[in-house]
Amino acid sequence: MSEPLRRQIKAAQVKLNMDQADYLALLNRITGKSSSTELNKTEIKAVLNEFKRLGWEPNNKNAKLVRTIKFLWMRLGEENCLNTPDRSAMEAFCKRFTDGKSLYRAQRGQLQNIVEALKQWCARENISTGRIK
Repeated sequence: MSEPLRRQIKAAQVKLNMDQADYLALLNRITGKSSSTELNKTEIKAVLNEFKRLGWEPNNKNAKLVRTIKFLWMRLGEENCLNTPDRSAMEAFCKRFTDGKSLYRAQRGQLQNIVEALKQWCARENISTGRIK
């Protein structure tokens, strides 16, 4: 199972204030398994759908900001403005704005600051960013 999906399952568990026993019961009821690490993609979707049925809403606003950050970093890399255009360099750059947290654990304001910094960098380099304003 991919790490971002596992984080979504755990985030839903926390957001719904579900204790470990109830969480394990839900996993077992939906998939017949006792650990999220054992789930395939179809089972993951079923568990996430059950969390949604119980009232959990994924934080799609942050996901859009993370995609924007990745896009802007990619544009800077395409124009040879980065010494190291790989993902680990992007994460290191972003951690300066997030107090060392990963992009997926950052607060919305921190992600917005990263987007603004990358947009300004693109503007200084005269790099087109399409519809991003």
